[in-house]
Amino acid sequence: KDFPNHQRYMKPARFIGRYQTVEKFPLVLFGDRYVPGMLNSPGQGHHVEGEVYEMDDECLAQIDFLEGLHEPDGYRRQMIAVKSIKRGKPDRIQAYVYLLDPQLIKDRRSSYLRIYEKKDASRYELRMKD
Repeated sequence: KDFPNHQRYMKPARFIGRYQTVEKFPLVLFGDRYVPGMLNSPGQGHHVEGEVYEMDDECLAQIDFLEGLHEPDGYRRQMIAVKSIKRGKPDRIQAYVYLLDPQLIKDRRSSYLRIYEKKDASRYELRMKD
């Protein structure tokens, strides 16, 4: 919530809760625009925290387009196990995440992050429209 692209793409989605990956993944900022990216390198990095949403197929298709699934160097959507970070809620579910091939990251701007925070988002620059 309250991050770049959220209002534009996530309005129809229903917030489920805050979760973290069961397996460790590297989350980094990269490129001139300080884009956040979780890398497809399971076992490295941290148990990444984030928000889980329920959405319809139309909303999912918009997110797929945003994340560049149609591009050779875009993200790849993958189902992984996540668990609730809320105490006393042993909730473990499967959720889609968007992962990047680590070989595509040429200009890494951060160490491995556990969570993408507002301070990180403050450096993010939206793509310019053509």
